[in-house]
Amino acid sequence: QAGNHARAEEAFKQGVQLDPALPLSYMNLAELYDRTGHLEEAMQEYEAALQKNPQLASAHSLLGMLHERRQNFEQAKVHYRDALKLDPKFAPAANNLAWIYAEQGGDVDAALSLARNAREQLPQDPSIADTLGWVYYKKNAYLRAIGFLKEAAEKMPDNPLVQYHLGMAYYKYGDNVSARKTLQLSLKLNRSFPGAEEARQTLKALKEI
Repeated sequence: QAGNHARAEEAFKQGVQLDPALPLSYMNLAELYDRTGHLEEAMQEYEAALQKNPQLASAHSLLGMLHERRQNFEQAKVHYRDALKLDPKFAPAANNLAWIYAEQGGDVDAALSLARNAREQLPQDPSIADTLGWVYYKKNAYLRAIGFLKEAAEKMPDNPLVQYHLGMAYYKYGDNVSARKTLQLSLKLNRSFPGAEEARQTLKALKEI
């Protein structure tokens, strides 16, 4: 917590040496490596934790997140599913698996079920509201999408991706004024986020209406 990563790494490694059967030391090392950008080392430590205790849903979920960040979506799905087999109500895994299904051309109905599951566990989490809203967007249920995406945007006003999602939902619903305002905000926050090009093209189309 003090930012002394070298000392932290030394202490966590000592923990592994003192009790190699304790998964927590591996998990702590993995988190440290993740924070410092050493993803390969982080993945190795999560794998080591799972070797010691295959029942760690959190390790599967965190390993899935690392695979997802490397755009290894198939392997990410495997770990999210494994986490949910161990704990069907593990919200982070349900939310992230729903997101992959929605974004990577998977089963949108399955995505909706997963996102609803995550929402039941963490009803105040804006990231889950964003996922659920985006799944409804993918199902062409734009009014329902707007409700969840507006909630997410209000709680994460500086997140360009969330603003973009809300802007696209407004656009599909036919609220061009709100769509223009929200998409402009998304690009003001960040000119190169995933979806920025579609935001620009949509704003261009709105000018022609």
